[in-house]
Amino acid sequence: MKNLLLLLFLVCSSISFGQKVLVKGVAIDTTKNRNKVRIIVNDTLSKYFSADLPKHNKHSEITKNKDLVVEADKNGRFEIRANLTDSLFFSSWKHITEAYLVSDLLKKDKIRIKLKPKVCVEYIECEEKSHELYAFIGKKIEVEPSDHIYYCNIMSMDSKYDAKYKVLKNIYGNYPKDTISFISYDHFSIKKYSDFENVLIYVADYCGVLTHVKYQYSALYKTKDGKWASPYNPYDYRNIDSNFKIQPQKIEFVNPIVFNFNPEITNRIKAKYPEPYAKVSEGKVTILYGNYPNELFELKKHTVLKEFGFFK
Repeated sequence: MKNLLLLLFLVCSSISFGQKVLVKGVAIDTTKNRNKVRIIVNDTLSKYFSADLPKHNKHSEITKNKDLVVEADKNGRFEIRANLTDSLFFSSWKHITEAYLVSDLLKKDKIRIKLKPKVCVEYIECEEKSHELYAFIGKKIEVEPSDHIYYCNIMSMDSKYDAKYKVLKNIYGNYPKDTISFISYDHFSIKKYSDFENVLIYVADYCGVLTHVKYQYSALYKTKDGKWASPYNPYDYRNIDSNFKIQPQKIEFVNPIVFNFNPEITNRIKAKYPEPYAKVSEGKVTILYGNYPNELFELKKHTVLKEFGFFK
């Protein structure tokens, strides 16, 4: 009998904790609600980039899902359904995010959340004239959103990330360890380095802080001859003299690089992936040419990295 009662208790507990409950209350910040407080289930927005969909699409999809994200109204009132085992994250621009277990919130007589403002700090630009540069083939270990510092004297529209990669091969700079941790800033570009498992990526030491050289990377794929290569990208050849020795090469990838596109933008796709470097047909692009990591580095060295002051 005791065992039966225990089993019934466990089943009832499991059912109750698996059911959705309605959480209602008030959430405000210090701006008299000019910036509405956003209530997020289980920190979903910080984790959205781990999904397979392109980042901008996934972000838009999640913010429209009322089971995951809601905003408080002009008076701070909100309601959202969640499991008892969920956590709710309350966030607002320039305020400290607060998190609560749903089960703890429901114990309150009234749910009233007032967020505290972040304290700003002065941004001091790195004054080192030369920055140590590392270019390496990296395998992604993790890329996570990081708490962005709130600066008093500048405004940044970028999101900050903490990244950790396994260093498979040094191309330039000879980074001394087999793993590297660095920070990066990104303005929600359509494609970021973290979308790919393996990349040729550029990281610089700015006054002791390893930082991704913004937007500089190449996605890498294995070739049939056991090397790494990146699909031909015409942007890598911008501002390159016609006599430059490095040219795209025909490459056989282990797994053919093929992607679909909307036939309505065929002309735009053909401009981005011109023949003979790619085959564009019936809504599909097949990559035929590319470059190896050492070649990609030389292209960057004579263009973007030179403009950034790493090379004369």
